[in-house]
Amino acid sequence: MAEDEKLKRERAGTYSTADGRFTVEQSTTGWLVLDGEQTNELGLPLARGPFATLEDARASIADARHGPRPISDLGERRRAKAAKAASAGSPAPERQARPARKAARRATGQELVIREIRVADGDSLRALWASVGFRSVGDDDRALARLVRRNPGLALVATEGGRIVATALGAWDGRRGWIYHVATAESHRRRGIASKLVERVEAGLGDLGCPKVNVIVRDESDDGREFWTARGYAVHAAKQFGKELGGS
Repeated sequence: MAEDEKLKRERAGTYSTADGRFTVEQSTTGWLVLDGEQTNELGLPLARGPFATLEDARASIADARHGPRPISDLGERRRAKAAKAASAGSPAPERQARPARKAARRATGQELVIREIRVADGDSLRALWASVGFRSVGDDDRALARLVRRNPGLALVATEGGRIVATALGAWDGRRGWIYHVATAESHRRRGIASKLVERVEAGLGDLGCPKVNVIVRDESDDGREFWTARGYAVHAAKQFGKELGGS
């Protein structure tokens, strides 16, 4: 076995290659291989899988080093959307290139990294949500895994030094988009992190053809209302804000 195909156990259900490029993680549907050097259409680590066994995932790494493909069909959807617009006589809107998933280094010398949530994130996510006063109902590991599986590239976290400091969970029901659990640790507020996460979720929903996105804001959350209003959302009900994304 080549050295670059050997796996080192990081923690339960998580392994990495010797060069640190690939991470292999266990999910509820099998083993996933995450590429730290290549990204998908949303600027997130490119993923392969799921694989039935850890050995199958390890064996896939050699192929992954020569151009792995993402597990979602987002690319095909975007091309189909562009072709539809062209056939209708109107050019598809040009999207600005996604920013790199790593933000500028902070004064701490650590980089802010935006990535999709992982199986091992459950406890850290729930701890963050509890710290900001969210009532985390139905956010067990299985439910979170199901959310990610049904909405690839839309359930995001921001980490700094490996610690989760912010979250934004996006979903699309085929008619409307939704954004849940936009939260930032108190130590990392007023840096624009939540806005960056929401921008990524909105872009992902727009690429899928989602025409509108909604968010629920608690009655007592004045800061929440200010945040969403500043981002162009309008009140459509007592607690529901909405924003047109311009998708077809």
